[in-house]
Order: sequence, then C-alpha cells, then structure tokens
Amino acid sequence: MPSHRRILLGLGLLFALGVTGTLGYVLIEGAGWWNAVFMTVITLTTVGYGFVFPLSFGGQVFTAVLLVVGLGLFLFLVTDIARTIVGGELQQVFGRARRSRMIGRMQGHEIVCGYGRMGRAVVAELQRSGRQVLVVDKSSERIAGLADLGVPYVSGDATAVETLQRANIASARGLVACLNDDAHNVYTVLTARSLNASLFIVARAAEAEAERRILQAGADRVVNPYQIGGNRLAHMVVKPTIVNFFDASLSGDTDLQLDQSVMREGGPLTGLTLAEADVRRRWGLGVVAVQREEEVLQSPPAEFRLAAGDALIVFGTLAQIRGFDEACGNGVGKLGPASARPVPL
Repeated sequence: MPSHRRILLGLGLLFALGVTGTLGYVLIEGAGWWNAVFMTVITLTTVGYGFVFPLSFGGQVFTAVLLVVGLGLFLFLVTDIARTIVGGELQQVFGRARRSRMIGRMQGHEIVCGYGRMGRAVVAELQRSGRQVLVVDKSSERIAGLADLGVPYVSGDATAVETLQRANIASARGLVACLNDDAHNVYTVLTARSLNASLFIVARAAEAEAERRILQAGADRVVNPYQIGGNRLAHMVVKPTIVNFFDASLSGDTDLQLDQSVMREGGPLTGLTLAEADVRRRWGLGVVAVQREEEVLQSPPAEFRLAAGDALIVFGTLAQIRGFDEACGNGVGKLGPASARPVPL
C-alpha cells in the first residue's frame, strides 16, 4: 500500500478510536460528552492529567485497552510519517548522486538545451538514431516528464557554466540550443564553446539577425525553423517526390537510407582511391559525396583518394551500411572523430 494511503488509514483509525473512547466513557461511566471527550484525549495522548471522573473497574479496563491501542496507533503513524519524509529525501539525494555518476560516465553524448516542442522532436530523433542524449532544462514540469521517460537530464539554466559542467560538456560530442529566446541561445552557445572548443553546436534562431550573432558566438550551424518550414512547404509543392524520398531515407522508415561514415587513421580504406576502395562492388553502396574539413565534394571522381577524417555520404540498405561501417571501424551512423563535421545535405 502506498505510504500516503497508510497515513490516511492511520488517521482514520485514530479518529475512530477517539469516537469509540468517547462513547465508551459515556456508556460505561455515564460521563457527560465533554468530560468523555477530554478523558479520551488525555488517555490517547498520555499527558498524565489524572482521572477526570472516578472510574469503575469496567472503566479502568476500558481505559487500559484504549491506552494500549492508542499508543500503538500513534507509534505506527509517527513511524510511517517519518519513513515517508526521510525516505523521500534520501531517495532524492541518492537519485541525484546516481544520476550525477551516470552523467559523469557519458562519453560522446549529445546535449539538448531546452525541452519545448522543438527540443522534444530533437531528442526523439537523436534517440531513434541511437545517440546518447542528455537534456538541460530549468522547468520542473518538463524535468518531471524526462524523469518518467528515463531520459538523462540536468535541471538548471543552460546559459550557466555550472549547469553545462554538470551535463559533462567536456566529454560531449554535440550540443543543440533550442531555447525559446534568441538571446538565451546566444549565451548558451558562448558558454558551451568556452567549455569545449571541439563541440559541434547547432542552435535555433527565430530572427534573421540572430543567425549572425549565434554564428559569431561559436555555433557551427544555425537553424531558422521559419525559413526551413517555408522552404519545405515550397518544395512540397514543386518537388514532392524528392522530398518524400529524402524524408524516408533519413527517417529510417524504409530499408534504403542515407548515412555517413568517417575514415579512420589506419583504416582499411584510408589512402585508397574510390576506384581502389570499390565501395559499390564490395558493399553495394553508392558514394553520394565526400566531406574533407569544410569542403563538400559531390559525386567525387573515381581517382579521389580518401584520407583520415574524410566523411563519406553513402546510400544503400541498412545492412549494407552496417557492414561498411564495421569494415571502417565505426558503429552504424557514427561520425567518428570530433573534428569530422556533419555534412550539410
């Protein structure tokens, strides 16, 4: 039985015992109602004021039973209330300590600052992609929802150094700033960049002028949801088939997918040309593009020589992509080193 129900049950039994004691003194000793109530109260509370009126043998037996039962009920209530209070506090303390240890062990995770409508969509997509996700938000209501879902979180202001340090930002791979206010996103990006120079940061901007400020603050990419939404609406009118194809290939709803894999130092394909690597014959994948540092080469020629850190954008089935990633020493859809930046498709 839940603790609050046990406490309510105990209070109900105590009230019933008080009524029983009052009626007992009225019926056994013929006491007046107030004297009966007062005698019941001092008996149950064991204050030791003495008898309010003379007691017969039957009254003495009734008082003894009332005293023993009342004392036991009081002990039960006090113990249960103390257990509920102390247990709840200890659970919170141990929960915070356990969560802090878990976050401290996270490596290469993604930090999402803000768990509003956009933040929820970001977290859902990152989880679907198999990423480790940690959310930073200061809303107690949103934090409670994250706890119920089992999503790691840090409660606090995302613009504060201490909050991002508790999110283990030094070991994070990426950060998404999707707070509702552009100014807060600017401060979040500034703080995050100062704490982790290699962090890949994507931020939301509602105003066009804010995009420039956020990039100057240190963001790698800035997303204007209104501009993207408008472009998507236009593309759905002009190129609906292409839009559906890219949506399906990126969402994982079909077996054919676009993905990326990074060439590792000393990897089996590093140093080979695309012709020598023969990705299509060996894994059945099409190489759509290659990113080297900030330069993106679309439809690279067969003589293009792969180097460590190059990110290959490939198209094929999930099984083919998995086999290719394992051969390159990556997990499915992993980006590799922090220096390898996601390719803007």
